[in-house]
Amino acid sequence: MIAGFHLLLCVACSELPELSYTTDRLRLGAAFDEPICEGTLKAFDDHVGGVEDALGQPANRDPIVVYWLDDVSDYCGKNRGGCFFPGTRVLFSTGPSITHELVHAVLDSTAHTYFVEEGLAEIYSGVDVFYDPTPDDGSLASRLSLSRSAYRDGKLDYASAAHFMRYVLEEEGELAMHDLADVIAGGGSTKAITAAIESSFDSTIEEIEGAYFEGAPSYFRGFSAAEVPTVTEVWEGREVHLECDDDETRGPLGRGNGGLYQVRRVAVERGGEATFSVDGDSGGWVTLFDPHARRGIVTNWAMPDSEVDPAGITLRPGERAKVILDPGTYLLVYGADVDDTEVEATLVSTPLPPVQGEGGPEAG
Repeated sequence: MIAGFHLLLCVACSELPELSYTTDRLRLGAAFDEPICEGTLKAFDDHVGGVEDALGQPANRDPIVVYWLDDVSDYCGKNRGGCFFPGTRVLFSTGPSITHELVHAVLDSTAHTYFVEEGLAEIYSGVDVFYDPTPDDGSLASRLSLSRSAYRDGKLDYASAAHFMRYVLEEEGELAMHDLADVIAGGGSTKAITAAIESSFDSTIEEIEGAYFEGAPSYFRGFSAAEVPTVTEVWEGREVHLECDDDETRGPLGRGNGGLYQVRRVAVERGGEATFSVDGDSGGWVTLFDPHARRGIVTNWAMPDSEVDPAGITLRPGERAKVILDPGTYLLVYGADVDDTEVEATLVSTPLPPVQGEGGPEAG
């Protein structure tokens, strides 16, 4: 979200945490006691560089200031997960939206091209994209020209915006993203954005709309999925060492979800019953869930929210349970409430063997 009011009016709303963490591109302050682990700090820093490259934007020597808070309503308004203030290099987030807000920070724009900029921020945040393209939600021209008042009133459909931007990327590549990002960063108008899209496709917006509604897939896999390794040895037992100083370990994973974690994916080609068991040190836990469990509800695989799957299951060392695995892709989140922890997860599924392919919806 792009914040629409001046930061100086609100710095006294509540006391801000000290900026205790520094990376090459960021300074971070957290309103909670749990440490921000090396893996998360590295991922956020790398994310900024990756977005700059993907959108063709120059690196900025001034670090982005990130305030990771439990509640951002004083700064962003009600029912918001985060916001960025153009011209300040300052953003506020409850955590899950940090990668989204960092895209806004890279663009650092005062343009009112909400549909395109929020769509770019969504896809480059890393989340999956689910949306069924339909003209019933309005023409592309009307979506592109969303007014400032409508945006403030919450009338932007983020799923629609993300889906169309991902479609543009898949059809016309990174040069199209560079052109759009240049228009946004330069404070361009809706007319300039529309012209850039038409130029990329060498078509009118009406022709682009027709092809989009007719042929775009409903699902695009999020970019963060590439950060999550696939494992097959979990069927015989997979042990993970969690230590906050290790740059492979991230944390925290939202409020109430443990201090540190790592994520793996498991592909299931044929469904069946499996025994899911966990061993390891006290304080550890493992969650198994389907990131595609509810169509249209998406998550960032590298910072996953297991609540997207109501049937997801969490076990602690010494616990086991029977689970039904449908064909598809599952995520295993190895977590711990304390540092320097070993956790091992095992899935025993007979006669079903581990598989080598990917399940779930196909990426476009």
